[in-house]
Amino acid sequence: MLEALDLDFGDTWRSWGDAAGLHLAIKFQNENFDAAFFERCKKDGIRITPVEYHAVRKGQHLNKLLLGYGHLDPAEIQKGIDILCSVMKKDL
Repeated sequence: MLEALDLDFGDTWRSWGDAAGLHLAIKFQNENFDAAFFERCKKDGIRITPVEYHAVRKGQHLNKLLLGYGHLDPAEIQKGIDILCSVMKKDL
């Protein structure tokens, strides 16, 4: 997952929990993800959870995503990150 993120996003992100094993929290610089973004992701075939969904203090994690990967092989992970990158570029 980390390699796929580096490949598609360079140094525009930071991770938390990369030693945990099943999920990865990602913070993107200069991004705010809204409900429409998550709908576009779902429409394009990936399911991503906003960190905000799990936050106690709302409104402080709008630039963070929670990515699950425990059930995916490396090729599936790369494909999902490629789709995420494509969706984010459409937002520009």
